[in-house]
Amino acid sequence: MMAAAMAPNSAPTTDRPVADIAAAWRDGAMASLPLSMALVPFGAICGATAVAAGLDFNQATALSWLVFAGSSQLVAVHLLAGGAPIWVIVLTGWLVNLRFVIYSAAVAPCFSDASWTRRTLAAHLLVDQSFALTLAKMAEQRPRAYCAAFYLGLSLALWLQWQAANFAGILAGNLIPGGWSIDFVVALTFISFTVPLLENRLARVAALTGGAVALAPPLPFRLNLMAAALAGAAIALALEQRWKKPTSGR
Repeated sequence: MMAAAMAPNSAPTTDRPVADIAAAWRDGAMASLPLSMALVPFGAICGATAVAAGLDFNQATALSWLVFAGSSQLVAVHLLAGGAPIWVIVLTGWLVNLRFVIYSAAVAPCFSDASWTRRTLAAHLLVDQSFALTLAKMAEQRPRAYCAAFYLGLSLALWLQWQAANFAGILAGNLIPGGWSIDFVVALTFISFTVPLLENRLARVAALTGGAVALAPPLPFRLNLMAAALAGAAIALALEQRWKKPTSGR
């Protein structure tokens, strides 16, 4: 929502030339370094969890290369380990990453003149961190070429760090004895993401609703996770409208 609101007023300008595109790439790559402190451990967890769930080296590596989204990778691994059908895994991953529709619309002005190949690459590399930092550059009214180069430099650096971290996790996962189950890492990781977001009553109610549905008796095709996401979103939308209604005069 924030992205959609900011994008119309933060479109990059085209009237100021970019002195050095290479400098914009370098700025993006350098901006990735502070982010690696959180990205690298998470990537290693994703790699190790994939191996622990039964994926071989090639499968775990392909998942990391093709998906490039930590939350979706963990969800896919969890569902694969549980024997869920492919369509459930794909649809659940789509729901988890639905926010990227808004993200892509917000940064699209940077690539309005780019080729189809470059736009496709930019779309594959889009993650939360690259979106947030590029949006900040757009808000500074940086030239369009600068924003595009900054985004690609940042995103490619994050992608390389992610692949290296996943690779390390995959190797470590192969070294962990089978009796040392690390499946619980998936739950702990999502809990660590969720708890800091529970800042208001609406978020807490949505989280409790989703948790209750997820822990309900198993649904066919292991649809509990998808049902939990939909239930949490539905209750949040319903209560948001109700709680925002004016109470004066009652």
